Order: sequence, then structure tokens, then C-alpha cells
Amino acid sequence: SIPTSPLVTSEFPGTEWTFFSGKKDSKFSETWKFVTDPDTKTSYIACTGQPYGYIRTKKLFRNFDFGLEWRFPKDENGNSGVLLFTSGDDRIWPTSMQVQLQQPLAGSSFPSGSAKSANELRNVPMLSRPVNQWNKCLISAREGTVTIVVNDQKVGAVQGCQPLEGAISLQSEGSEIHFRNIWIREYPAKTEPVGKAESRREMRNQRIPKPKLFLTLRETVQFSK
Repeated sequence: SIPTSPLVTSEFPGTEWTFFSGKKDSKFSETWKFVTDPDTKTSYIACTGQPYGYIRTKKLFRNFDFGLEWRFPKDENGNSGVLLFTSGDDRIWPTSMQVQLQQPLAGSSFPSGSAKSANELRNVPMLSRPVNQWNKCLISAREGTVTIVVNDQKVGAVQGCQPLEGAISLQSEGSEIHFRNIWIREYPAKTEPVGKAESRREMRNQRIPKPKLFLTLRETVQFSK
């Protein structure tokens, strides 16, 4: 089996993440911090929710399983989300496929910016746990099909996502939110090697010649009688 890799370490943001804010000249440390709870010794990322913006991975991902846990410590209508396949210019909000973590609508998914998809996930049931309790989200992407599971309940799948490759981002969207246990498992792209693809095309383009009828002179004379 393919192992998982942590996306956050104590050196956060480290070399894995970059930062964008909708407020000019705002600093990373004003919004995002790596925190260790002195009582439980549990480490997590604390996001103040202000100003609006996001952190995104420097690496691009296409086929993967992505997991995290999140909680809103105070806000019953807390809002945030995961932005898959983040592409193009940094802005509020970039081209991406949004997976909502908003407290009442966690698991909803729809395209943002110039992104497209064959369907969306809207009006999902309430799957989030009460305020200040940790929730789990598992997202699987396979060649543009995204499947979402919240707290062990499958929400559904979004198909035909375009783009189908990009960075993964976490939103700062007005509410304090905590993230922990952020990991990824990558899978190879399902593409056919160039040599095999060309070979298949050549075989399709080849025409099998029709068999020719060869007759001897005697057979020709007999046939004409």
C-alpha cells in the first residue's frame, strides 16, 4: 500500500506551504500559527479567520487521498474550506474546487473562479459535530472525480473537475478555525505511455487488404464457358 505523508510539521509553514492574503502587506503570523496545547500536548494550526485568504501547498496534486481534522472553537456558523486544484492567480477566491467546512454545510462542494465540474454537492445534511469538537474530512481525487467523506459519512462525488491538478489550499474565511493531522497519499496519473498510445493509433489506422483472386489460365477458360 502507498504510505501517507504529513503536510504540516513543527516548522510550519516550512517549505511545503505558501501564503496569500486579501489584505495588502498582512503578515503570515497575524493569521496562521502552529500551536501545541499545553494540557493535551496536541499540535494544530490555528487560523484567526482574518483577513480573508488562504495557505496553499507549493506542490501540485492530481490523484490523491487527503485528510485532515478541523474544529471551530467558538463560532456555530464558522466558515472555512479546502480548495482543491488551486490554479492561476492568487485572489479571493482562486480557480479551484471548493470543499466546504462551514459548520452547517460541511462536505458541500462546487467550482470557484474559472473551475468547472459536471455536478455539484449542495444542500448536504448536517454532519459537523458541535462547536469545539474535532471533525474529520477525507477527500479522494481520481482523474477529476472528487469523493468527500465527513465524519465517516460519505457526502457524495463531484465529477468532471477542471482543472484536475493543482495546489491544495486551506481558507481563512472570517472564523477562527483549527486544523490538525493533515496528510496526503499520492497516486500516479492514469496515463498511457506515449509509445503504446502511438502503437494503438497505428493499428487502428492500418487497413487489412482484401484477398485477391488468382486463377490459372485453364481455370479462366473453364470459368468463361
